[in-house]
Amino acid sequence: MPKILVVEDDPKILEAIEKSVALGKGYTVDWVSRPDQVMPSVLRKKPDLILLDIRLPGGDGRMILKGLKENVATRGIPVIFLTGMSSEGDKVVGLDLGADDYVVKPFGAMELLARIKAVCRRYRLGPAPGRKSLKGLKLDPDNRAASLDGKALKLQPKEFEILFLLASQPGRTLSRSYLIENSSSYGLPISSRSLDTHIKNIRKKLGAKSRWIETVSKLGYRFTLPA
Repeated sequence: MPKILVVEDDPKILEAIEKSVALGKGYTVDWVSRPDQVMPSVLRKKPDLILLDIRLPGGDGRMILKGLKENVATRGIPVIFLTGMSSEGDKVVGLDLGADDYVVKPFGAMELLARIKAVCRRYRLGPAPGRKSLKGLKLDPDNRAASLDGKALKLQPKEFEILFLLASQPGRTLSRSYLIENSSSYGLPISSRSLDTHIKNIRKKLGAKSRWIETVSKLGYRFTLPA
């Protein structure tokens, strides 16, 4: 089971990361918040992947990455930067220092999970990609691609995330709050009204298969396939 070390000082962002990782299953998450904790934790716990914030109290994530790459015991560990710094120059500096990817806050749960899986595949870590294939419906979370009976479904990012959440747990009623929370970007939640609009659009695009998404009164929605 791949181990992920998160270097982040904001508990809310950590919670968002943990929820993202939980969607993929097969990963464990540990957490440190201070720059001086990183190297001791890495040497002791030997994580398979590091999610590293750039702006940390008392330190700079880029200098932490530089130190990791200079140490023979840690240089082979893949690192994904998590940051609010979104300029092209910042990304180039991070990647030039040896980061494997660069995820900008706010991030969506499915986006972060896809980035983690992509890096893990590159290093042959982690579970197999979480593609879903159900009665002609194919969902590829890594590429945000969907098709039905061989024809591409042109889903918006939030529509894909909601459909993937439902299809991942067929027969189970998912509450409105669960769908809202797990399809929202950190800091940019969708509203209850937006959720209803997304469901309506998904059903429209599923056409005759729209009945697969059931409304469960006062609870939420359920993905149900015919027997």
